[in-house]
Amino acid sequence: MVHAGLRLSFGVATLLLSACTSNASESVKAQPATPTSPASSSSQTDAASLPKTVEEAVTYVIKRMSPEDQAKVRATPKDDLIRFHRTWGSGLRNDLGLWKGNDALFKATGAKHPDDASMVIIEAIWARLNETAPTTP
Repeated sequence: MVHAGLRLSFGVATLLLSACTSNASESVKAQPATPTSPASSSSQTDAASLPKTVEEAVTYVIKRMSPEDQAKVRATPKDDLIRFHRTWGSGLRNDLGLWKGNDALFKATGAKHPDDASMVIIEAIWARLNETAPTTP
């Protein structure tokens, strides 16, 4: 069994993603961690500062990821990204306003539901990280 932890910050929330992988099955568990800053109600200014396109969302999220977290996402096979749906995906849906407040980003994903929209973003993050993967000599 392999254990890999993934800690990502988005706005005021921090998620701790812990993936336990075995040959037979995979599971991901999330635990809310201490917020990085005081929680505040969503304001027009907050909504205005959120990314409006998938490309902007990818840049926004990757800038907030540690090199270790980037490596963990990069190393995840594309077909296994679904394991992040309930954990990291939930943080993306909430913090990027996919449920409420960021209609532009939601529409830009082309998805019909916020769950699907977050997977579009996760897959786009994975693709960007794999495009820019460091090469080894």
